[in-house]
Amino acid sequence: MTMLRAELRADRVTLGYGRRPVVHDVSIDITEGGVGLIGESGSGKTTLARAFLGLLSPISGNIWYGDQTLKKADMRKFRRDVQPVFQAEALDPRMRVGTSIAEALPRAARSRVPDLLEQVGLDPELAGRRPHELSGGQRQRVVIARALAVGPRLLILDEPTSALDVTVQARVLDLLASLDTERLLITHNLAVVERLCRTSHVLFAGRVVESGPTADLLANPAHPYTRALRDAVPKLGGDPPEAKGRTEAVPAATGCPFRLRCPLAVAACEQAPEPRDVQGRQVACHRAEDVLT
Repeated sequence: MTMLRAELRADRVTLGYGRRPVVHDVSIDITEGGVGLIGESGSGKTTLARAFLGLLSPISGNIWYGDQTLKKADMRKFRRDVQPVFQAEALDPRMRVGTSIAEALPRAARSRVPDLLEQVGLDPELAGRRPHELSGGQRQRVVIARALAVGPRLLILDEPTSALDVTVQARVLDLLASLDTERLLITHNLAVVERLCRTSHVLFAGRVVESGPTADLLANPAHPYTRALRDAVPKLGGDPPEAKGRTEAVPAATGCPFRLRCPLAVAACEQAPEPRDVQGRQVACHRAEDVLT
């Protein structure tokens, strides 16, 4: 599927719960090739995904679907076009697999359940089982089959492989890569985003600190936080990752939010950096050129 422009996008969106903002002035287009949201727990990834699904209204800015904001869009069409893929624990333990998938289908189309199970590599006979009778990988495939039931154009995936072992992860990633849908992937797993997303955005404390082509961003980060995330991934046969900076420090309330944890912080970091172009990426860092190798 070729998308001439972003069908779903955030335009300077600030999000929060009550009066406390947790995502600040974020702009993201979900374009062809998959988009990744990378960051540690509490960085705002899932909050932003909730806004993209229409489950959370922005404090300021807009979520756009085509040429309309979500507030004015045809939500029936939106719900067909955009589907969430949650973790396998989202399945109702009381409901049989086939019933769970059929819930998303019109009554006349419920005969498609066996085909949907086959599409995600499962035996149609599993339709009669309950979630606890399946493996973790099988449950995750059921969640994906349920999302595919309405023929979406875009999947929003929140840590779809986090509870799976490595071999099962590989099979689920193969499945997701083979689907003819666009995707927004929320994850802290850099290998997953590298496999599934052409472009990525790195979030820290609710702010996008680096955006660009995934391959470039992971191979040679331009923000110290992106580099810290990459360097924290253990390498087979290598030395344990070495933490740099104060990894326990909370985000700074003023200036660059990462400065209290950054090993490169200088006096200039007491002023909040504006995103700027650095080797084809948007980077919010005063010292981006010093981070690049």
